[in-house]
Formats: sequence, C-alpha cells, structure tokens
Amino acid sequence: MNDNQRQGIWKLRRDGFGYGAIAQMLNLSLGSVKQYCRRHPELKGMGQFVKYHLGEGERPYCKNCMKKLHHAVQGRPKKFCSNSCRAMWWRENQNQHDKTKTSYDELTCQNCGRFFLSYASPTRKFCGHPCYVEHRFRKGVVHDNSTQHGN
Repeated sequence: MNDNQRQGIWKLRRDGFGYGAIAQMLNLSLGSVKQYCRRHPELKGMGQFVKYHLGEGERPYCKNCMKKLHHAVQGRPKKFCSNSCRAMWWRENQNQHDKTKTSYDELTCQNCGRFFLSYASPTRKFCGHPCYVEHRFRKGVVHDNSTQHGN
C-alpha cells in the first residue's frame, strides 16, 4: 500500500464510505483496508460515524495529508500541518469557500465606470492602478506647469 492509497482511505472514510467500497475504488483487498483501519482507531466503525467523527470538532489530523497534528494549548485548533498542505487543500476544494461570508463590495470605478469587486475595502475608487493613473494625470488637463519658470 502506497501513500496515495493511504490518503485515499482517509478521505473516503471521512466521506462515509465503507471498507468494501474503499477496497473496490482503490483496487485493494478488503482485508488490507480493514487492517489499516484497525491500526487507526479513528477509522474504525460504521462509515457515517467515522464521517461525523473526522468532520466535526477538534481535528487530530491534517485535512490534506492526514498527518497527526499537535495542537497548542491556547488558540484556535489547527486544520493543516503546514502552509503548503493548506494551499494544496484549498486549491482542490475551492467550491467549499463561501464567498457570501467574506466582505466583498461591488463598487464602480470613477475612471472607466466598470463594476469591480473590492475585498474588505469600501473606500476604493478605481478598479486598478492604470485607471487611477489615467484619472489623476491624463484627463486632458495639464497639471504640471513647472517648466514655465519666468517665460
């Protein structure tokens, strides 16, 4: 059994699949899946119980690679063992990000009039730096008269 198959067992057990279904999906024998799950007490039991146990509360394992996590006494419990695991998991699970809970505001650019989404900054006026520069310096009005000293 390789690491990909081990991670597959963890992910499928977290999704509530039974030993037989996992064995068929990963092309493993039923005995090897059962034996692996017996060695890890979190994976033993009925599929729905394991799904509830691994999906709720304090997570003892990384959501991506299933390594054991060591939680600090204070603070929020960890979900990932490293920043690379966190980035990889979110890259694969972008559909689980609820954008309605984040503070996106729909604003109108003062230069081009297009609508744009601003993340957590309701004071933005322009959709990007090029629009800011065009509005500030290139609106047809000459703002710089510094070259006409005494002439």
